[in-house]
Amino acid sequence: MKLVFVLPGRGNSGGVRCTSLLAKGLRDRGHDVRILYQAPNLEGSCRSIWTRLLGSQDWFRDFPGQVTSFKDLSQCSFRSSEIIIGVGMAMSYQIGLLDSLPNPRVQYIHGSTPRDPILRQKTLGMSLPKIVVASYLKEMVKAIGGSDVLAVVHNGVDFSEYYSAASEAQRDGIGTIYSSSSAKDPSTVLAVITELLSSQPGVPIRVFGGSRRPRELPRSIYSRFPSLGRARDIYSRSQVWILGSESEGFPAPVLEAMACGCVVVATDCGGPRDEVIDGETGYLVPVGDVGKIVERVLILMNDAKLRERIRNNSLKAVKHFSWEKCILGLETALQTVDV
Repeated sequence: MKLVFVLPGRGNSGGVRCTSLLAKGLRDRGHDVRILYQAPNLEGSCRSIWTRLLGSQDWFRDFPGQVTSFKDLSQCSFRSSEIIIGVGMAMSYQIGLLDSLPNPRVQYIHGSTPRDPILRQKTLGMSLPKIVVASYLKEMVKAIGGSDVLAVVHNGVDFSEYYSAASEAQRDGIGTIYSSSSAKDPSTVLAVITELLSSQPGVPIRVFGGSRRPRELPRSIYSRFPSLGRARDIYSRSQVWILGSESEGFPAPVLEAMACGCVVVATDCGGPRDEVIDGETGYLVPVGDVGKIVERVLILMNDAKLRERIRNNSLKAVKHFSWEKCILGLETALQTVDV
């Protein structure tokens, strides 16, 4: 197959990371794959340079194929029979406007875009084939009345990168990820951390993320743009891992934490429903419910047998989310597209 992934940028988001890994995997399987991404404006370019200086990853670095920027997607050239794959809601909408092209087009939906319901309604209502990363997105497409979903293709985790790197005796604390993005619900995450710091003064709390450290977080507990080894160490030293987002497509930190031996407490914000079975492989709690998040964390911290049972279940469950399975699922879905 000839494939081109169209992205809204080349930042350090999970969507860019996943697309780069998938594009490389499909290329390794013999497909002709390239990547297009929308060039940032001047402010975005300066921000990108600054975050890379701070340690942000360039997810396209390891992709061996062609990577090209564009200003106006309608001015891009596409090869004969090349399948155009719009990644995310905005680019899925943009490729839906390319009606004059004979190329097949596929919308690859990574999240629900909660801050822009009009864009979501327009995009999902288009009569283009869709691939989604989580079951709740398939339900959303059905409710809006758009075209059929070709497949639910979950993202994966690299088990050579994420594994328990510390002994159980060293696993002593609570971990979470922080982002200033509204979809990640920073106010809830900060409220949970503040409550745990107050009520559990002897328990280490470790936080990492790509955003600037807020004043509410002590400098000693926050790592910005940690290396892979540092992130793995934070996961591996956490007994419980918290995901407090308002909305998620299919969050990688849940899988990474599970692979590293954490018990996950995640908000029921979309994608985690496909990753966590409540009470069996972790806990799902209502979005924004600081009290319920803290309650579940404390129950787990105070019950070693419960924690061990759920941890063992989650270590088995996470094995179903490999990148190899993801790449094969995406390949199979794209092969059903009429070229």
